[in-house]
Amino acid sequence: MPYLIRCARLAVFVVILASGLSPALAQGGPPMITDDPGTPGPGKWEINLGWTTQRVPGATLSGLPQLDANYGIGKRVELAYAVSCLRLKNSGESSHWGASESEFGVKWRFYDAGEDGLQVSMCPAVSLLTPGTHSDRRGLADEGGSWQLPFQFEKDFEIFSVNVDVGRVFAWGGEEDAWFGGICIGREVVKGWELDAEIHCNADKGLSHKEWLVNAGLRIDLSDHSKLMLALGRDLSNQLDPRISLMSYAGIQLLF
Repeated sequence: MPYLIRCARLAVFVVILASGLSPALAQGGPPMITDDPGTPGPGKWEINLGWTTQRVPGATLSGLPQLDANYGIGKRVELAYAVSCLRLKNSGESSHWGASESEFGVKWRFYDAGEDGLQVSMCPAVSLLTPGTHSDRRGLADEGGSWQLPFQFEKDFEIFSVNVDVGRVFAWGGEEDAWFGGICIGREVVKGWELDAEIHCNADKGLSHKEWLVNAGLRIDLSDHSKLMLALGRDLSNQLDPRISLMSYAGIQLLF
C-alpha cells in the first residue's frame, strides 16, 4: 500500500507540474477507465472509437474497434452503449476473433453545482453476451451477464480537477460479484491538450483479492467536434487474473 500511495502522489505532482497557469479540465471515460458525471447535452452524440491492447504473460487481447456511444437526453441524462470487436492471440496458437459483451447503461447527473462545483452521477448498466457471436466459447466474453451500479464524482480544485468513481457488480451465470473504483486527476497543460493520470482498482466481492492499475492519458482537440485520445498503463499488482504488463488505448472522440 505505501507503494500505491507514492504512485498516487507522483501522479498528482506530474499533473500539477505540467499544468502551469492553464485552467483545470479533467474528464473520465475513454481513454481512461475511471468515468465522470459528464453527459453530451440535449440531443447530442459522443462517439468514442478506439484501439485497445492488453498484454499478459503468453497472450495479447486487442479491441479494434472499441465502440462507446453516448446520446444526451436533456442536460443531465445520457443513454450509453459499448461493445468491442476482440482479437485474442495466445502464444503458439492461432488468433480468436469475436465480440465482447454488449453493455447498455443510463447515466443521470442528479447533483450539479456548476462547472467549478461538485457534480455527482450514477450510471446503472447491464452487460450481456452479444447475440449470435458465441464469443463465450472462444474465451472472449462471459457466458452469463452482470448488472453494475457505479457512482461518479467530479470537483474542480483550480490547480487540477478530480474524478472519482466507485461501484458494485452483480453477476449471474457462474460469474462472481465484484467491486471497482478509481481516481483520475487532470489538467489542460496547454490550450486543447489535456493530461490525465489515474489509479483504478478491481476487487472480488469480499475485497480480499484486488487488481491495482495505473494509467496515463492524453486528449488533444483536433477540432470543435473531434479529439485524439491516447493512454498507456499497466498493473501494479493483480490477485484476480494474470498481471497486465501493458494496457494501451488510441482513438478518436466525435462530438455532434
